[in-house]
Amino acid sequence: MRVPLFRQICSVLVFTMSLLAVIPRVEAGMVGSELIGLSPSERQVNLEKLKRFLESEVVGKRLQALGFTAEEVSGRLESLTDEELHQFATRVDQLRVAGDGALGVVVVLLVIAILVVIFLQLTGHRIVVVED
Repeated sequence: MRVPLFRQICSVLVFTMSLLAVIPRVEAGMVGSELIGLSPSERQVNLEKLKRFLESEVVGKRLQALGFTAEEVSGRLESLTDEELHQFATRVDQLRVAGDGALGVVVVLLVIAILVVIFLQLTGHRIVVVED
């Protein structure tokens, strides 16, 4: 009695698996905003952000040294695609003005020095400062 039941279950499973193999797999997901494009207001905001950055004194001097005029820079900004404009605007947000990284380096060096002193104290070594 168990063998016919086992055959029926196997038949149903084989039929179900072959049916599932024929059905195409469909995947759906949310479309990212970069694929849709920027709205006119977002494009304008990004464009203004880039213009402010390019009009800063340091960047303006560097562009002039490279031989670019203000009209050329403005023309190239207008010709950027939405994706390129958004990419440049996000990179401008991440840039730091020269000199901002020095404080972080000093703090890291002080933390390392303090850790070395604590490690030497815990291992029983003495720190002796000798003046010449």
